[in-house]
Amino acid sequence: MKLIMKNLDAMKIEYVTAVVEDGGIQVDQLFFHDPDGYMIEICNCQNLPVLPISTCPLKNQPPPFYGKGKNCSAEDALLMMENLVIDLLRISI
Repeated sequence: MKLIMKNLDAMKIEYVTAVVEDGGIQVDQLFFHDPDGYMIEICNCQNLPVLPISTCPLKNQPPPFYGKGKNCSAEDALLMMENLVIDLLRISI
C-alpha cells in the first residue's frame, strides 16, 4: 500500500485512505479517481476470509454462459483472479 501511495504522490494524484474492520479483521483502503473520473479502490482484501455464497445451488445445472457441457472449474476461476490482481498491480505501479 505504501508503494502505491508513493507512486500516486509522485504523479500528483490525490487520494484518501481508510481502515475498516470487519469481524476483527482490519482492511486498509485507498481511493482515487482515474483520468475518466471513475473512482478506484485498492485494498488489502486478501486479509478477509473467502466464504462461499452457498454450498447448495438452487439448480443443479451449469450456467448458460458456459454453454452446453462446459463449466468453469475452481482452478480456472482462481487463475483468472490471480491474473487480474497481477494486472491491477502492474497498472498501479
